[in-house]
Amino acid sequence: MWERLPGGPASIIVFLCILAAYTVQTESIQYIQHTLGYQKPLFLLFVTHSSFVFLLPIYLGFIHVFTTRSTTQCCSLLRRDIRRQLDFAFGPQDTPRRRASTDVLRLLAILLVLTVALTVPSVSWFLAVPLTSMANITSIYNTFSLWALVFSVYFLQEPWSYLQAVAVLLGVLGVAISAYGGTTQPAIVAGLTGGKVITYALLGDALALVGAISMAAYEIFYKRLTVIPHDESLGSFAPLPSSADDDVTHSQQETEPEGELPFGLHPIAMTTGIGAITFALLWIPLVIMHATGGESLEAPKHVGTFLWIALSVVCGVLFNGCFAILLSLWGPVLASMSCLLTTVIVQLTDVALGIPFSWIGMLGNLIITVSFVCLLPW
Repeated sequence: MWERLPGGPASIIVFLCILAAYTVQTESIQYIQHTLGYQKPLFLLFVTHSSFVFLLPIYLGFIHVFTTRSTTQCCSLLRRDIRRQLDFAFGPQDTPRRRASTDVLRLLAILLVLTVALTVPSVSWFLAVPLTSMANITSIYNTFSLWALVFSVYFLQEPWSYLQAVAVLLGVLGVAISAYGGTTQPAIVAGLTGGKVITYALLGDALALVGAISMAAYEIFYKRLTVIPHDESLGSFAPLPSSADDDVTHSQQETEPEGELPFGLHPIAMTTGIGAITFALLWIPLVIMHATGGESLEAPKHVGTFLWIALSVVCGVLFNGCFAILLSLWGPVLASMSCLLTTVIVQLTDVALGIPFSWIGMLGNLIITVSFVCLLPW
């Protein structure tokens, strides 16, 4: 079964890294905000997503140290595949002389779309937290796997089966049971009374729904805009047809480097680009929030807080880099369901840390696990 998964055993390692990184990041974020009292969600988001810029240099360094691949060759292959990605997303260019300038603009456009698509669900989650219960947020937000299935069928024309649809619905049901059955939190925000309770709760639920839909949209955008045409029969990336004359096309193919990229290098590069766009743009709303009093910019007062933030950032970078690899290999639906499985790991970690649990919540976790197993290629 595991051998039939796209990416083979390497994708399983990536999957396990996602589970571990998400669990540690979730627990550390909760500790930072609840126990240490450092409640700066937008700043933490900015630092974490901006740190994606370190993914590509670190991965290239790993390739240089632990493999025999040349870093220069890897960069040449990466440029080749990004060009093919851009041609597939926008259509091939007519003249090679325009390649350098237009490719940069097209790549920036893709990275900007992906950055916005990834930032919106994260901001929606943080904005929803003070307005409604975590049970509502968890159950609504994690419907993104269901939206990913709908969007994949509608926008990507991917095939689907009744077993796949039932498995996704079971996963969403399992999250709802786990959230509501295992929570001891009130269903409303403390301090609100009367009609304001309903108004703020509905607003929080709406923000969680926006986060779910936008997270699924990010997965679809990522799959559609970063896909590289691949011909399994050739064992390498197949050239795209072009409207240019045969001589130009032939000369371009001759100058292109041959070979395949190291595992995961292309999605790592895309995630690095998202980090660069985040660093260049997200500081603007951060400054606005500071000026308006929404979230003041304030450095942690204790070294321990710095260390916990560093841990959460490292895990956040590792999670998003690995998720991009899994998304490119497994597709939106199975990758989404793998994220649902992190709900199980987080709750089991809470139990190990001494936090009370309910058997109803564990039943929800079991349903999530079964739904994920049903989606695996048997």
